[in-house]
Parts: sequence; structure tokens; C-alpha cells
Amino acid sequence: MYNCELYSVRSNQQDLDVFNEKIDDIASLLYERDIRVLYNTEIDPSAKAFSKALNEAETSAEAPDYYIFVNALDSQDSSSFKSLFYDFIRESENLITPTDENKDKVAKVKISTLNNLGSDYPGFCFKIFDKRYIILPQATLCNCELTFLISKAVDMATEIFKKNEEENPDGLAFVDAPPKKKEGFFMSFIPHKGDSQNRVIRKVVVLIAIIAILISGGYIINDLVIQPYLNEQLTAEIHDIAYGGSENKKTDPNAPDQDWKALKKINKEIVGWVTIDGTKIDYPVLYHKGDNNNSQYYLYRTYKKKPSNWGSIFLDFQSTDSVKSKNVTLHGHNMQDSTMFSSLPEYGGLTGNLKYYKKHPIIKFNTPEEDAEYKIISIFKTNTLYEHGVFFNYMQGEFGSDAEFMNFVYNCKIRSLIDCPVDVNEDDKLLTLSTCSYEFTNFRTVIVARKVRKGESSKVDLDSAKLNSSPVFPDVYYSSRGGKKPEVLTFKKAYDRGLIDWYDGKGNLKGSETLSGTVAANPSEVSTDADGNVTAILERYTVTFANWDGTEYYSTTVPEGSSVKPPKGTPKLPKDDYYNYEFTGWNTKGVDLKNVQYNMTIYPEYTATLK
Repeated sequence: MYNCELYSVRSNQQDLDVFNEKIDDIASLLYERDIRVLYNTEIDPSAKAFSKALNEAETSAEAPDYYIFVNALDSQDSSSFKSLFYDFIRESENLITPTDENKDKVAKVKISTLNNLGSDYPGFCFKIFDKRYIILPQATLCNCELTFLISKAVDMATEIFKKNEEENPDGLAFVDAPPKKKEGFFMSFIPHKGDSQNRVIRKVVVLIAIIAILISGGYIINDLVIQPYLNEQLTAEIHDIAYGGSENKKTDPNAPDQDWKALKKINKEIVGWVTIDGTKIDYPVLYHKGDNNNSQYYLYRTYKKKPSNWGSIFLDFQSTDSVKSKNVTLHGHNMQDSTMFSSLPEYGGLTGNLKYYKKHPIIKFNTPEEDAEYKIISIFKTNTLYEHGVFFNYMQGEFGSDAEFMNFVYNCKIRSLIDCPVDVNEDDKLLTLSTCSYEFTNFRTVIVARKVRKGESSKVDLDSAKLNSSPVFPDVYYSSRGGKKPEVLTFKKAYDRGLIDWYDGKGNLKGSETLSGTVAANPSEVSTDADGNVTAILERYTVTFANWDGTEYYSTTVPEGSSVKPPKGTPKLPKDDYYNYEFTGWNTKGVDLKNVQYNMTIYPEYTATLK
């Protein structure tokens, strides 16, 4: 199974929208071809952006094997491909050291053209050692559906890679270096095309220190000075807008903290404002209705919808009723410049920071409807990787019963690094803040708070707060550090045993306690025993029955191991002036529809007879 980074090029909005709508289908068809999509990244159509993205991916901890660029090219020849990728290709060629067998030769990447993609606009593919690259034209220029275009291009590229395997296993050819030209004074010291390896090294020694300082200094200045400064200015700008009407507070204490009318003029998707006094957390909250498992619009966009590594604070898509959800989950990056949600890990690593909690026990979350305060009830660390243990879905936004909601609260409380002295009951509303954490790979720091009740003081009995002696961690904690995981019950069982002193509700909770939310980033099925305890997590897979051109005829998502019956009716077949086409069934060769174990696409079989 290959790992893949999928790049969606921002060539035009139409292609970008179609790509975002089809991302799940694209991931499925690639998975069928043994290509797992690890990352889905939007990228600007420029050679500089492409080279930077590829170089960063190559130096990452989990570098992909496949790079697929969608909607990248717009010419009927190779000109757009050359303008975008030749810098990267030439840079890669220059880094390749010929073996003794190829002494005095230079490396050249073998580039293949992908024709017949539905129009006169070609794609291209090439390989450099164990990395494969596929570059596709803009979908709006081709006369076929996007998923069909991608699947056809990947199949063609796969055949090309296989065909070239024996002759050029690394995707490279070594050719004679061009004849040496008489050098002038400057060329005697500056490396240029045709230099041997030793000659390049000799020249580079003179320049390397200066170049390294300039390049590294440029990146450092950009990443640590320029970009943080621009983000700080952007934050200051929205603060000026939000608090520009704060003078109203002096004459009307009931006036809202933020100027919502002014904020909505900036972006209608600003739905809230989150603040933790004494920290840098003081930001607008965005909500994009089109978000899903694979796409979070404001993850790398500012409140002005511009690309940014800082992104925005935004609502999780599982908060289906927006800010009115029973549990509103907010996401934000943990940035090195201490902005966004980087203050959250200050509440504790693998042990709680009691002193920090006592300084910041309250979260303010305002909306156009009201200003509200929330008391923190839980601070915990959790996993996102299945190999680290069963995932507790703290992002669940709605609940089917009071019993399910209180079981959710119980699961938050038993994981908390600190015993927060705040009562909770079934009538309460929750606010959850989440950011990346680094105690283990892909961990999260999660802060859960409940809304201050009507007529209730926002003060917390902080003298009663204490560290939790045995919080529940994901399984990876115990496998790496030892110890025994505490018993995880349900709310009702724990309450009956007298283990809960923070519940102040009416009791006699009705409904099932089973937590019904989807699990982690991939939709999954939770299997429970008769008491509601989680016994297993079943992956969910999508089975798509396609028309002849790759478009969807019927699709269903089922738990791992389930069976799927082919749909009734006749899918779309080809049409032309010479043949009649008759549907004969679905091509299920090599596919077990009675035991689904992965995402799959099934294509129709048909016969053709002359008219």
C-alpha cells in the first residue's frame, strides 16, 4: 500500500469546489489501487509553491510515496508542466550523484506524457527513486468526470511505471554530460550545468556558507518574524473591529462584548468569539457548513478566507446545530509563537498544571445571541490514531438521550488530569476546546467546560481543585510507560457505586448510555456489550457502483465485514451512432461483497452489438 499526498491546485473555483465535493470518492478509488491518501492539501499554481511543498513533504517524518496534483495544467502542450515542475525536476537531478559506472554522466528524470484523458490536454508522470509523481490537467478542460479522469490517469501512470521498471528502475537515465565550454572568470567560481561532481563541490565550498546563511536566514525571518507579524496584524485588525463599539459597555453594561454587526460584515461565517482571560486566546470563531471528515475550510484559512498556516478557530462539523449544539467543539492550531490555541497545553502535559488551572478556570464564549461564561470541568489528553487505542469521540455534538449525555460527561471527567470542582447535570450545555499535543504522535489536548447556569455565580471553589491521581489515558500511555488502566464504567454504574460526587441532576436518566457519535477522523462503528461498554471499533467502508464513465450510480457506506447487494436498475452506458449497448451485470471479479473490508468501486459490464 502506497501513501499519497493529494494536492488540489487552486486554478479556478469551479474545479476546487468539485474536488472538495468528490474527495471521498477520489480517496476510495485510489485506495482500490493500493494508494492511501494521507494528506489533502490545497496549493497555489506556482512553481515556487510546488517546489516548496514537495521539498517540505520529502523532509517530513512520514514522507509519501505518491504525489498527485489535480487541476494543475492548462496547456495542450508541455508548457504549463515545464513552468510549474522543471525547477523541482532540475533541482532533483542536480542532487543525484552518478555511480562509478556512470562517471562523468548526468542524471535525467524520465518524463512520460499521459494522453487520451478525455481531451487534448495531457497529463504527465515521472518517478524519482521510490517517489511517483502524477500531474493532471484542469478538470474543466477535459470532457469527463473528475474521478474518472483521476482513475484513468493513475492507471495509465501505473502501467508506465511498471513498463519502465526494468530499464530505468529509479525513473532516471544517465546521459553524457554536455561538452565543456571555455569559462570566464565568474564561471570559474559559479557552478553551472556540465560541471562534474568534484568541480561542483570545489566551487560550492567558496559559496556554501554565504548561500546557507542567506537561505536559512530568509526562512527563519519569514517563519519567525514576517508571518507571525502579519498574523498579529490580522488579529489586531479583527480586535479593533470587534471591540470598536466597546464604549457602549460604559453606558450600557448589558451591551455585548463584541460588535456583531461589524463582524458579520467581515464574514457571515463568524458565529462566536472565544476568550480565556490572561492568555492570548481572544479570537473570532468560524463555522463552515460544508466541512466534513476530510475537509475543514478554516483549518488553514483566516477569517478573511485567505490561506494561512495559522488558520482560524473554527467549529467542528459534528456541532451540527452550530453554536446551539449540546456540545460545541472548537479547534485551533498549537502555534510556536504562542498564538491561537497554544495556551491550552499549559493546563498540563501528562500531569495537570493545577496552578495554571486556578488562574484560568473560566472560558468566555460569546455569540450574537448572548455573552456566556463556561466553567472548566475536564482537562485531558487523547489519541487520534487507532493503534493507540479506542478513540473517545469528544467532538460529539448532539446526544440521543440524557443518559447518553451524562455518560459522555462521565467519560470526560474520568480522563481529566485535574478534579475540577464543578457540578454537571443533564440540563447543562458544554463547550470543548481542542488543539494538537505532542506527548505521543498526533495527540490532542482537550478542555471541556459547562455553561454557567442562569442565576449562578461564575466563581469556582478553586481550593477544592486537586490533581487526579489516576486519570484514564489512551492505551499507548500504559504500553509505553507501564501501569494499569483504570476501570472504565458507564455513568449509571459509577453513580450506583458511589463513585460520582459531581452530579446534581434529577436522576432516573432515560435512554441508552451508548455513545453514538462517529469515531475519530474516519467514520467508524462502535460495538458495545449489553451494558453499553465499548468492545470494538469497526471501520466503515464505502461501496460505490459506477456508471461506465466513472460517475456514481449508487453508493452506500457499511461497517467492516458487512454485505452489500448490487443495486437494481441499469447504470448509464455508452452511446454512439454505431453500437447498441446492453447491461449484463456488475464486474465483481476479485471482490467479496459479502465481507466488505475496504472502500471499493464496482463498474458495469455490458455487451456491444452493431446497430
